[in-house]
Amino acid sequence: MKRWLVALTGSMMDLEEFPRWFPDGDVYAIAEGDQVYLTGQAFEHFVSAKEVRDFALARLDEFYGCISLLWNGINKPSVGILYRENEAGNRLAHHVMAIQTASFRVKASATLSGGTGAEITQAQLLLSSAKTAKHLYNALLSWSDPIRTWPRLYRILEELEEYLKMPVSKAGFCSKNERTRFTATANTDAAGLDSRHAGGKFDAPDNPMALTEGIDFVGRMIEGVLRRAAPSQC
Repeated sequence: MKRWLVALTGSMMDLEEFPRWFPDGDVYAIAEGDQVYLTGQAFEHFVSAKEVRDFALARLDEFYGCISLLWNGINKPSVGILYRENEAGNRLAHHVMAIQTASFRVKASATLSGGTGAEITQAQLLLSSAKTAKHLYNALLSWSDPIRTWPRLYRILEELEEYLKMPVSKAGFCSKNERTRFTATANTDAAGLDSRHAGGKFDAPDNPMALTEGIDFVGRMIEGVLRRAAPSQC
């Protein structure tokens, strides 16, 4: 069977998570020895290797965003060489120049039982949930960038609250004090040069969050909202 194979590059400790969390679907990950590939029927809609690579980058963002909610120690891999495999199993390598502007360790249990008896992973359910609403999908894609700054974290929170039509605290995902501590840190000198506003415009909280705390807070908010929005088995 003809298929595209898109190699992922990175540490095997990180790469092995992709077949574990995304073992099937229109795009999924497989491991062959010390190599992990993205493959699947969805790649057959494209003709050129560049189109395949751009699509793989978009799906990698989705997959990494979901996995990093479940295991925050993962490092984001890169897309490497593309291979076109023919019916005989022979592979032709396609090298596509990377374009930087392209837009598109305790570990948790991977699988849950679905209502039909089939197993679906938690990451697959989170991704399915994110695709039910534009604000949720925007939040996931913003989270999938491993460089998480205060403005980026605040943007994610706003996407979630646009979806909820209320603050995350009112929706029961955190206390009002915790949300205020996050926003007050992000908006003031407590966030350093990444403050969302000019220095001195607002008063910093007495106990500002560290950036690591802000990342943890927003990650919990995303996962919580996605789980509530997902089917009951999530």
